Amino acid sequence: MREALKKARLAKGLSIEEIAEKIGVTPSVFYKWEDGTRDPLMKNARKVAEILETNVEELFFNNKLDKTSSEVA
Repeated sequence: MREALKKARLAKGLSIEEIAEKIGVTPSVFYKWEDGTRDPLMKNARKVAEILETNVEELFFNNKLDKTSSEVA
């Protein structure tokens, strides 16, 4: 699960349906991004980051970077 994505969405007070509509995708697609089962296209990831006023790396890659860092250490 992408905790950073979910936390940022909730901090903005947006439901999955609301943010999906702003991006132009279905709620089920956004849910899969948030769940971590699918990755968005870069253009959609940028839209999400803009709406949530953060950056793509923080939302979508933070967990992967943390895991990779711990495996290397």
